[in-house]
Amino acid sequence: MSNAPHFAGRVIHPQGEGIVYGPGCARAELPGLLRRAGVRRPMLVTTPSLVRNGLASEVAAWLGDDIVVFAESREHTPSPVVLEAARMAGGTEVDGLVSLGGSSVVDLTKGIALVLAEGDDLDRLCLRIEPAGGGQRPVLNAPKLPHFALPTTLSGAEFTSAAGITDPPTGEKRIYIDPKLAPRWVCLDPDLTRSTPVALWASTGMKVLSDTIEVFCSPRNNPLAEAVAGGALRLLVESLQTGTEHPEDVDARGRCLFAVGMTLSQLSSVGLGLVAALRHQLGGTVGVAHGVASTIVLPHVMRWNRPDADAALTRAAAAAGVEDADALIVRVESMTDSLGLPRRLRDVDVRHADLESVARHVLGDPATRTNARPLKGVADVLDILEQAW
Repeated sequence: MSNAPHFAGRVIHPQGEGIVYGPGCARAELPGLLRRAGVRRPMLVTTPSLVRNGLASEVAAWLGDDIVVFAESREHTPSPVVLEAARMAGGTEVDGLVSLGGSSVVDLTKGIALVLAEGDDLDRLCLRIEPAGGGQRPVLNAPKLPHFALPTTLSGAEFTSAAGITDPPTGEKRIYIDPKLAPRWVCLDPDLTRSTPVALWASTGMKVLSDTIEVFCSPRNNPLAEAVAGGALRLLVESLQTGTEHPEDVDARGRCLFAVGMTLSQLSSVGLGLVAALRHQLGGTVGVAHGVASTIVLPHVMRWNRPDADAALTRAAAAAGVEDADALIVRVESMTDSLGLPRRLRDVDVRHADLESVARHVLGDPATRTNARPLKGVADVLDILEQAW
């Protein structure tokens, strides 16, 4: 009698109401979406870079005279910034949130909603797991302010109900999960991405490509998730290079943005894996951007997972238009080179002395629970980090 698991599982539908997509959709649709949600005093959450290039003021002009702006988002979403922004939101009585930027901005906006609703004890609110199993997931029942997301990168945080917030004293990126944190509407507008730095566009594109592969390899994978992730993988293979080299090609960029929505919508059901856990902790501990970290570690994680994931990687290879798992790894590495992205952690100033600290944080990251190959301890993580270094 076979010991293989039965065909059984759970499909979790995204909590948002919808997506609008296409050039100019944010300007055309966002004011009406806010009105229909009853939002009269929105807070625009963004970054200093988007203030400097004028995009933040352009978007602010669409939102009316009562808008409040918080433009001090920082990479990896440090907890003091979350608390500062939440105090501003509470003091100005905002009734809705609009994020403009990449994953750090989106996670900051989710953090604002979380703190306003549940209090400012971030230690109490985070998800905790133990390497040997078990842990705690706080019950977060309070209603959250509606969030409307305008992504400018391919990071994808706008399609999840999780937020990653870094604890500066420890360098750990902690995970906070509540279905009510998912943005209500996402505007996939390639016009908003024209000023996105080329390297940021390329690296976040490789980040979501890694997500498609981790969907294939997840032990909770299902036919729906695999079909959607396979379609997204094809879009990225076809369009990421063009969209990187030609920012004015709104169709190529729009297809990449749509691939993000396809992939990330499946993560509540199937989870991710070790690439996600590594990027979380490389970001929180040593400050490596998520897209860059994902790009560097992806081929090494694929090789490490091969004993338990060869069939899944072969199916992903077919979606990418190549023959097998080996060819898929070669394709990933060739895309990295053609996009001009780094291949080694040492190339982005990660010190060898930092690897053990990163590895220990990875063991407590929730994404490890759905990695294709179970982790036995810190030595497994260090093995991959050594290969990537």
